[in-house]
Amino acid sequence: MKEIRMGAILSYLSIVCTFIVAIVFTPIMIRILGQEEYGLYTLITVFVGYLTILDFGLGNAIIRYISNNRVVGDKEMEARLNGFFLRLFSIIGVFTLAIGCFVYFQVETIFGQSLSSLQIEKAKVMVMVMTVSFALQFPLSVFSSILQAYEKFILIKLTSFIKVIVQPLLMLFFLLQDADAVGMVYIVASLNVCVLIINSIICLKTLKVRFIFSGYNPGLIKEIFVYSFFLFVTVIVDKIYWQTDQVLLGIMKGTEDVAIYAIAIQFIMIFMALALAISDLYLPKISMLVTQADGLMEINRLFVNVGAIQLMILGYVLSGFFLFGKTFISLWIGDEYLIVYPIVLIIMLPFSVDLIQNIGLSVLKAKNMFKFRTVLLITLASTNFILSIPAIYFFGVIGTAIITAVSLFIGNVCIMNVYYAKKIQLNIKRFWLRISKLFVSIVIASLLMQVILIVFPLSNTWYILGLYIALYSMIFGISLFIFGISTSDRKYLIGKMKMLSLAGGVKFWGQKSS
Repeated sequence: MKEIRMGAILSYLSIVCTFIVAIVFTPIMIRILGQEEYGLYTLITVFVGYLTILDFGLGNAIIRYISNNRVVGDKEMEARLNGFFLRLFSIIGVFTLAIGCFVYFQVETIFGQSLSSLQIEKAKVMVMVMTVSFALQFPLSVFSSILQAYEKFILIKLTSFIKVIVQPLLMLFFLLQDADAVGMVYIVASLNVCVLIINSIICLKTLKVRFIFSGYNPGLIKEIFVYSFFLFVTVIVDKIYWQTDQVLLGIMKGTEDVAIYAIAIQFIMIFMALALAISDLYLPKISMLVTQADGLMEINRLFVNVGAIQLMILGYVLSGFFLFGKTFISLWIGDEYLIVYPIVLIIMLPFSVDLIQNIGLSVLKAKNMFKFRTVLLITLASTNFILSIPAIYFFGVIGTAIITAVSLFIGNVCIMNVYYAKKIQLNIKRFWLRISKLFVSIVIASLLMQVILIVFPLSNTWYILGLYIALYSMIFGISLFIFGISTSDRKYLIGKMKMLSLAGGVKFWGQKSS
């Protein structure tokens, strides 16, 4: 539990730092590069990012099967698993290099209508740099997955946290030296490889992992590939949801619309990170619980409690964005980006439900029951892709956001809740009873703050915005305390506060008397 607790703390520190960096660094980057160059950087990063699907879902397979093996304690089997995954990911790295070279020669064919000849040349260089980076990252990622299977979250999250700090500083330094989008890609690619090399060294030094490259169990290998296949398809679906819209905008509209949509997705990824910071840490634990006879009770407890914590965090941030988002965007990057505000709200409202139920996805992975969700999401993602083309043509960025939101609501909210209840036996009724009280408290806090904003309108300054956010934080906390948590939890917190108050008083008077 110490690793999970500290891993969660470091995750949230990374998220907070990422958010601060985004606030400070993104407008600087846009102003120095220019909207078109920033749009090119985003477009090619997203486009070449499709190569990450060549992971085939095997990263999660490493965590699941090594976690399961930890329960058995078969070190020989573990060494064979390590050897199998390292060899396989090395082959994937070579395959990635081959595909990247093919893509390099297709850049002009794909983007010739929307990019200038200079942008095409830059795009080609960026494609090759990112391809080489991914080819190296695949075999190195095996060591990070092994660390995660052993719940070494402190080490993993610490290196990620350091990267969050170092990357923007390096990018800013080179931007001031007149670096362009190509230079930014060089920096990001190099840092990603360096972080994985550090994780690999830590893994080898701390866990003393062994690798055996022979004697694989054919039945187990087949099971791993079947398990990974459905995760792999899910990764493709996620790419369609979160990245294909930007590629379509780049092909049909140009880099300026890509830049606008990229800012919106940046907010959405921060929301996602806030939720996954907790739930991602529980996959090893759940993988072990599913092998136990009485594990379902503990899994249901985690599903409800972690979901409640995620709603408190996401509810605060999302309601705050609803209240102050327009002012924040205006101050941050200018009124020309105000269209980002409705895009974020349209997508985040249905997506929030999926995020607070993310423990359910960990259960699916641990139980090897991803097939239904995969088939469902393939159908929805295909429909999303087809409908996004006319939506972009007629309505631009707002149109594709609406299509994405509708598909998320139908699949990830309505259908998956039925599946969780019927097939996985998660206590969905208990979950929504717990969530409903928290939701009411969030709505009450938002309405009270909205009344204050109507009576005392928010002026366009950072200082006033900060004061209003602080005021809303107090209102949110009070509303949560009165309406959101149970009577027993409220009494427990009051008791704790009284104990702290008494302890502080005793300490104060003790110091005074001495």
